[in-house]
Amino acid sequence: MRNLRGSYAKPAAVLVVIVGLITVAVVLGVRNAPQSDQASAEGSTRSASSSKQVTPPAAPPEGVQLPEGASSVEGHPTQFPYTDLGAVATTVAVARAQVGFDYDQAAGIADTYASEDDRDTFEQRGAKAVTDRRAEAGVTQNGQIPPATAYAVTPVAFTVDELDTDYYAVNVLSYVTLTTATSATKDFLYSGTQLLTWEDGDWKLVRGSDEDHQQLLEAGQPQPAAPGSAAFDRSGWILLNAEQQ
Repeated sequence: MRNLRGSYAKPAAVLVVIVGLITVAVVLGVRNAPQSDQASAEGSTRSASSSKQVTPPAAPPEGVQLPEGASSVEGHPTQFPYTDLGAVATTVAVARAQVGFDYDQAAGIADTYASEDDRDTFEQRGAKAVTDRRAEAGVTQNGQIPPATAYAVTPVAFTVDELDTDYYAVNVLSYVTLTTATSATKDFLYSGTQLLTWEDGDWKLVRGSDEDHQQLLEAGQPQPAAPGSAAFDRSGWILLNAEQQ
């Protein structure tokens, strides 16, 4: 993987919380509403990849421009190029899609982006994410969501590692803004790792083996850090073009 550097305004970070196997969140702060408002194939065995490596060797000042999908499914972009950045673009699309409080929507995202063999796994992960999101927002596990409640994800950077032929580990760093049922707003920096393989003409999410997970944990994944900070550069984050954020 090649590390690129970029600049971005720094928010304040105050707390690091381990959320799961290879996801990390940094809490930036909580903005209370005014009184008047109520509110991851087996381990790496080959070094060459058939997919083209197009991540640039130097960071353009404006950040890296990701390719677009050639098609879409229910508004979600698909059929990204057969390149390392195509795998990244797929992961970014998944991050942007995972913003709702609806279980059926989460299952639809899994159907669109997950490998057929691992679809059940990603449907379960999606359902758990919705449950956790609802709990964080202070709403019931099922039922209607108050109008004020919202969850916004803005991907800002990534890393990409080739684990095997057409098999990548992609980390995406995102700003997350959660507006609760009482209109309180919580800001986070969040990073998550996805494993992807080329399948039937597109990049698909795969669970990966326990060996793969252990390899990633031992190697250490990049920690959430504000773009433009020294920690951001040390972690090897690659800045996304601002127009794609």
